Amino acid sequence: MSVTNALMRRGTELAAAHMQLSDKPEQQPNGGLVALFAITAILIAVAFWAVEYTYGMVISTLAAVEDTNPDIYVRIIPNPDPTKPSNVEDPDLVAATPLKPITSKLRTTVKHLRSRAGFWSRFRGMGMFIAYTAARGFLSSLIPVATTSYLKQFVIQSFLSVLLATWQMAWVHIVISEPSPKRFYQRIPSYKTWVKIAPAAALQDVLTAAAFFIPMAIANFAGWLDVAGSQDVPPMVAIYRFMGASVVPALLAFLISMPARVIFVRVAASMLPEEDETIVPFDRSFGGKVSPAITGGSGKIGLMDAWTTFDWAACVRFAKVIGKTVAMEVALFTFAALVLGGQVFWIFRTAKPIDSDAPGMKISWE
Repeated sequence: MSVTNALMRRGTELAAAHMQLSDKPEQQPNGGLVALFAITAILIAVAFWAVEYTYGMVISTLAAVEDTNPDIYVRIIPNPDPTKPSNVEDPDLVAATPLKPITSKLRTTVKHLRSRAGFWSRFRGMGMFIAYTAARGFLSSLIPVATTSYLKQFVIQSFLSVLLATWQMAWVHIVISEPSPKRFYQRIPSYKTWVKIAPAAALQDVLTAAAFFIPMAIANFAGWLDVAGSQDVPPMVAIYRFMGASVVPALLAFLISMPARVIFVRVAASMLPEEDETIVPFDRSFGGKVSPAITGGSGKIGLMDAWTTFDWAACVRFAKVIGKTVAMEVALFTFAALVLGGQVFWIFRTAKPIDSDAPGMKISWE
């Protein structure tokens, strides 16, 4: 989240800086085309968010905790209707049907969630996610730091992530458990739990932030990102240069965040309250690695054990979920680039020159 926000803010600042430097004739665009562009951009943004949240966050979290060979399997019944006869419980059919983990397919997982938690189950945990995002944004606003101060951004974003570790943990508990009558804020653990989850949060968020912000700080120091003040560089070229220099840090942060994310999710899942039923099969004891707190144990799995108990089959399932999510986002990005790019081109082609003193919307050629 901190990586995405940094890229978006910096890209917007570059575009704004270059548009202000323009000394070319002002143009008045067609209002209808501008409105169409805004609506299209909003719809595409919502689609990106839905794909990322449902598949990149919810389903990947379930894949990180589901047991590959559970003692009890959960058979998925598509569109169950108690008023209609069904042969899904036929012993011959059951014996002939190979049992696979729920998260082995995206479609299977969505069907399972819908059958257990309703139509909006693909967005489960949304209340907790919004609360976490709002709290983090509010705390970040209290410490204003320029987006170009990458080392300071690293410190602040890492600190806020660890500070709100129990909020992230509550989100994981909501996602991996059956629907609960409790409100999302009632599922945020106490400070005693924060002490237990903080190391996993630090491993996930500090490493991810360091992998992005430190290389960005080096690139900024070397002058590779210093294109905002040059009038000879068109705004889109400036943005492309910035994004190009950000590819390696962003990719590095993405690769590091995957195993760190798995460890955090599994540590958080090991502390799921006993009264909460899981929505996918997984071993609460993690192969006997978790010692119950009631017997004097820690009541959670260790960081190393969280990774070593993540078997190869589960790792493959998790990687497939992430890979399919990235593929969907790339396809959506390509579609968005073609549609929005075409609309921007048409807006500029139909824009009419206006007097500098005339009121109304103005854009500049660059």
